Amino acid sequence: MERALQLTLCAQEVKQYLLSLGATLVGFGDVSQGLAGELRHMPVAISLAIRHPMSLANLIHTTRGPVYSNRYEQVDLLLEQLQKRVVNLLRSRGYRSLAIPPDSHRQDTRFVARLYPLFSHKVAATCAGLGWIGKNGLLVNATYGPCLSWATVLTNAPLEVCTTPYVSGQCGRCRRCVESCPAGAIADREWRREEGLVPHIDADACRRQLEKNQQLMGEDICGLCILACPRGRAGLQEAGYLRWLKGRQSRQ
Repeated sequence: MERALQLTLCAQEVKQYLLSLGATLVGFGDVSQGLAGELRHMPVAISLAIRHPMSLANLIHTTRGPVYSNRYEQVDLLLEQLQKRVVNLLRSRGYRSLAIPPDSHRQDTRFVARLYPLFSHKVAATCAGLGWIGKNGLLVNATYGPCLSWATVLTNAPLEVCTTPYVSGQCGRCRRCVESCPAGAIADREWRREEGLVPHIDADACRRQLEKNQQLMGEDICGLCILACPRGRAGLQEAGYLRWLKGRQSRQ
């Protein structure tokens, strides 16, 4: 596959290449509008996503109900490997590129971590037509819901970009994440691109809930808004969570 890519470099071939290496979703977006000055020389974003395995091992059962951890180290490692492959490809063809690591590395001390305030994976994904920002402030894909981890590669390569980016939320009247939040942190409001990336959530209330969970179970996790999203139900069904939940409810 890599040998074939030496002859041409088009978005579809790059996409198939990354999918063959394990990516779940690959998209290309024009992120020139609003891009920070330090990054304007790389206006094309390659958005990468890998679906969460949705293992029951990531469900922690408490007396107050289940909580979900969406931290998958193996997924982030694969995302980084995919980024390295596509960065090497782009640079071998003379194009500039910059890999923005997965969100799990936001506490990273490397220099690239300083770029996080300048760019968000949500910008790349929405511009690439891969999803919208849900009421819960997470990136939501039509098929996989919020059950994905994301990474981005910025480049100046002339790759064909999505012509139908998401510019508003698609949650509609659904309020499941709103009603599931134990902190009442999620407002029942749709995202619109002209408003920027500020989600309609109470970040302080969310943080306090995570701190409470840290004291109760030793981990600052919650994830109830992820479990509640109907867009990710297929993955939950495969993991056996819905069957587990139904059995639990029948015993109550």
